[in-house]
Amino acid sequence: MKKRFLLFLIFIVFIISFISFVLVLNFVDPYTSQIIGIFSIIISFVLSLTTFLSLTFYFFKKIYYRGDVFLYHVYTSFRQGFFISLFCLLNIIFYYFEIFNFVNFIVIFVLFLFLELFIKNLEEK
Repeated sequence: MKKRFLLFLIFIVFIISFISFVLVLNFVDPYTSQIIGIFSIIISFVLSLTTFLSLTFYFFKKIYYRGDVFLYHVYTSFRQGFFISLFCLLNIIFYYFEIFNFVNFIVIFVLFLFLELFIKNLEEK
């Protein structure tokens, strides 16, 4: 798969997921249809944040490596964006259930950091 094609697909998914996130926030009432409302908000939020962060991280890597980026960098940017969006989602869920505190924040952060380092170490071998 070509790098530009994959970036184009990520950009298209970002536009579609962001529009769906805005539409879901405006037209779906999570109090009347809880299961459909909450799951559609969660899915559109995670998908739009993941694609936005993956494009952002890719462009930061492109600046950092001075344009010498490969398909591997797109994959790692997508993975890192997905981990950060899951991190945000878990913190929002903990805040919603009123069990959020600073220790939970640090534990989730360290968990995702170790997971990212573990996957990065496996890919280098």
